Amino acid sequence: MTPAAPVPGFVVGLAVEAQALARGLAQALAPDLAPPPIACAGASAERARQGARRLLAEGAGALLSFGLAGGLDPALAPGDLVLPERIAAAGRPPIACDPDLRAQWLAAAAAAGLGALGGSLLDSAAMVATVADKRALFSATGCVATDMESRAVADVAAEAGVPFAAARAVADPADRSLPRAVRGIIGPAGRPRLAALALRLCLRPWEVPAVVRLGRDAEAGLASLGRLAGGFRPAGLA
Repeated sequence: MTPAAPVPGFVVGLAVEAQALARGLAQALAPDLAPPPIACAGASAERARQGARRLLAEGAGALLSFGLAGGLDPALAPGDLVLPERIAAAGRPPIACDPDLRAQWLAAAAAAGLGALGGSLLDSAAMVATVADKRALFSATGCVATDMESRAVADVAAEAGVPFAAARAVADPADRSLPRAVRGIIGPAGRPRLAALALRLCLRPWEVPAVVRLGRDAEAGLASLGRLAGGFRPAGLA
């Protein structure tokens, strides 16, 4: 008898990513199937690690990192998908994504009419905020994009010996810096601290256009993620 495919657990950084994932999967899965578990890390590697371990303890047999990313490759525009072949981290060997899980993401992208870039996704302990930093990291590493959760999830998967893959969509491209008003604004539940953001914008009103533009770029990324999830057919939930 062929063993059952592992049921995946998803780790996201933001509440809006979890919402895009849930909406997409609701279209992809049969109505009688329970949705896979989702852990929201609140843009924290440590919470991503804790969430991944909790998903495994609750029965997940594979781990998937899903959400937005910062672009490092200048060719990437807001909304472009990155389905990396490996997760890189400074001073540590890269961790390869599971080829079967990645193939499922690629099939989902094709079903949704989306292109996707492979290559390496770079781990970052904090937001890579400036154009100069993005340019330097791309030159030094060749990584196409960066996020704060995927490596932590990949580490947990490697320790547990379970498959891992990542799916990311660009929110802030390589040629744009993040406004200072939004840096460190995400709370533990993965939601922006709106009162703090409003106060910062009162003190830095010239950043309002950049924050609005970032919101539009993030919406483009979330739209791509929702379409991707809508075409995803996790083997363990088929």
